[in-house]
Amino acid sequence: MLSAFERRTHQFLSKLSVLYIQTSSRREIVVVLETARPMSSTDRSLVEVFCSRLSVAFDNVILYDQLHEANIRLEERVRERTHELTAANQRLGSQWTQLRRSNEFKNEILGTVAHDLRNPLGVILGRAELMKELVATEPVPVERITDQLGHIRASAGQMTELVNDLISDAMMDAHNIAIRREQVDLVQMLGEIVTANRALTEKKKQTIQLVAPAHQMCSCDPDRLREAVDNLVSNAIKYSPVGGYIELTMSLADESILIRVADEGAGLSEEDISRLFGRFQRLSARPTAGESSTGLGLSIVKRIIELHGGSVSAQSAGPGRGATFTIRLPAGAALAAGAAQTAGPR
Repeated sequence: MLSAFERRTHQFLSKLSVLYIQTSSRREIVVVLETARPMSSTDRSLVEVFCSRLSVAFDNVILYDQLHEANIRLEERVRERTHELTAANQRLGSQWTQLRRSNEFKNEILGTVAHDLRNPLGVILGRAELMKELVATEPVPVERITDQLGHIRASAGQMTELVNDLISDAMMDAHNIAIRREQVDLVQMLGEIVTANRALTEKKKQTIQLVAPAHQMCSCDPDRLREAVDNLVSNAIKYSPVGGYIELTMSLADESILIRVADEGAGLSEEDISRLFGRFQRLSARPTAGESSTGLGLSIVKRIIELHGGSVSAQSAGPGRGATFTIRLPAGAALAAGAAQTAGPR
């Protein structure tokens, strides 16, 4: 066999022939042919013709294999490229959706700012002009100036509340926001929230009561959770009538921490409950003492609680029959509980 490659020519023996074939692609092939009798000159000519045709066949087979492999590689590249293009289209679609939502949110913000800031700004400008005239009179009417300052202060408070809600909402939209957990005495935090809102309840002659265990340690972000609960308490004060009763409770149930804020206020319709936690939602009820409402607070509450792995819900027997908001935090947040107690009016 090796000598055939060295000779590079056919060798015809009595009953065994060694055929050397070189293809057009410079490949070398040796074929051993066994016959029952010695080949004649005609047989040898036919074999040589056959070998020339066989070299072409071998090249065709090799070319077919190469073409098949090239097609497979091309199909793989097409699949990979198609997958990349599909993923890119999905990313672009997602980015487009986010941009569209951001644009819608921007329009909502502009509409809210235009509507909710125009009125207090008008009040501030009008009262400031009136004060300017009052200061120029003799004697200076101190009581009337004090009254105008009160209106300006109230309007500035409305503007501050709106701006704070917008800032909180924008921060909650940030992709890198994270809950920084630490061990907190939840009962102490709730007591501080009640104390902080005491001035508002006294102004409306309302009673607010905290019902909770003596202590309850909780793993949470104290600033965020305080913001969420304070928002619910502030809403209860806003929508409760003069002399109304508000109850803030904390308990453990079904391996969860439950924080409830119940009031005797304007209540909620079924339509209100269905859209309660959306952005810029205006409810059928109105604050009972003319307080402002941005429509952002409850959406912020919902996202804060969801970041803690919990949920928030609302229940109401209907308009005019009060409402109860319930925050449910997962059992992992609870660390230790003390004996239950009822705190008096705060």
